[in-house]
Order: sequence, then structure tokens, then C-alpha cells
Amino acid sequence: MRGITRRQLLTGTGVGLTGVVAGCTSSDGDDEGEDDESNEESETESETDDEGSILGDIVVDNSSDSSHTVDVIVEFDRETESWVTESLEGNDSVTLEREWPNDPGSIRVTARLDEGEPMETTPEQWNEPDCLDLFVRIDDDEVTFLSDTNNDTCGEDPADIDDAEAE
Repeated sequence: MRGITRRQLLTGTGVGLTGVVAGCTSSDGDDEGEDDESNEESETESETDDEGSILGDIVVDNSSDSSHTVDVIVEFDRETESWVTESLEGNDSVTLEREWPNDPGSIRVTARLDEGEPMETTPEQWNEPDCLDLFVRIDDDEVTFLSDTNNDTCGEDPADIDDAEAE
């Protein structure tokens, strides 16, 4: 019985390993290309699908019998767009003048009652609607946010809304 020489064993093993490694690296290379393309597609899709929400009207409603002062701060894409301080008598309300962009973006609204602790909300807390109207409700010594995501105020230029009301 003739045995396999060491040289033949190494040559056969080398050829076999080369084939296995070549198959793995070519497979990895193909997958990487596909991953790059799918990552680029998903990044592009997420950029277009996740543009943010449009902030419609903000109504501040003092449903308590006492007078209160409330600060309302609107941030749009991490920039402060509006900071309004309203003094409301008991059972009074006001709709804030829209001083923020009418475009989709990253929005944060902060309310502070009588210079107390600030409360904030974002569209993420309301399931990221396309359009978000907010109600800042003052009840006794507490601020809560309510929302309306089924409205007609978003997508309209505030000047157009004013013109329509004037007619």
C-alpha cells in the first residue's frame, strides 16, 4: 500500500482551502456590494419618508379659575422659532400666532406654567403624524398637552388662513 506523501497532502489541502477561501471571499464581496446598495436605498427611503411633522396651531387654554402665566417655546430643527409668554385670566384661551415654519421638520414644544418646571412634547409622542395641532391646557396648577392630528391647519400658509378668515 502506497501512502500519500507529505508533499501531496499539502498540495491537495492547499488547493482545497484555496477553493473554499475563494468562494467565501467572493461571496462576502458580493454581499457587501448588495448591503451597500440596500443601505443606500434604506437611508434614502428613511430620509424621504421621515421628513418630520408640520406644526399647525397651538391653543393655550386656562381652564382653571385662577390667572396664570405660561411660556410656550417652539423649537424647529433644534432652533428656537418662537418664545411666547401669555398671561391668561381664569377660563380664558388664546391661539398663538404662528411664528414657526409651515414645513415638516423636527419639532419640540415646551410649556412652562408660572415660571415652574417646563413640560415638553414632540410629534413622536403622538405617533409622528403628518400634521399636529397642540392644546396646552392649564388646569389648576398643572400643564398638560392635548393634540389634534385630524385637522386642516397644516399645509396651508398662515397668511392664506388669515385671508380666508377675513373674507
